[in-house]
Amino acid sequence: MAAGGPASELIMFIVAVIIAGSVAGALAYVTNDLANSMKVRGAMVAEDLKIEFAIINDPNAVVVTGTGPYNYTFYVKNIGKIAFPFSPDSVQVFIDGDLVPSSNLTFTDTAGNPITSLQPFQVGVITVTLGTALDTTVPHRIQIVLENGKRRVLVFRIKS
Repeated sequence: MAAGGPASELIMFIVAVIIAGSVAGALAYVTNDLANSMKVRGAMVAEDLKIEFAIINDPNAVVVTGTGPYNYTFYVKNIGKIAFPFSPDSVQVFIDGDLVPSSNLTFTDTAGNPITSLQPFQVGVITVTLGTALDTTVPHRIQIVLENGKRRVLVFRIKS
């Protein structure tokens, strides 16, 4: 019976070491997985922070040209660190909550030349063509949404 005691203690010790090793392995795996997820998410957030833009119109004097169709001009400035797509296929425009069809949008630089991307610190022009005039007596709202989901809103009035 004296020999049974150390043998059972040895078996219990071996089982305890195996269980401790299994728990340590599982914790190491979970910790590594969490660290990798944080690294990937951090890279995504860093990339997202590099893309930034602003609508730089005077909100009290948005210019309209034409007598039907009506062309409204909005200025967008890339205030981020990298270029982003700037075309009817990659940018959505909403006026007063209604999506403006891409066929009614024109994207140019300030000289009037067509462009497909907006470089850092560059100002682009979005011309919105509408069949009916916007009311000059009430404020309106434009929302510009980039392909990555970043959006900006401007509440504006039409210059009469």
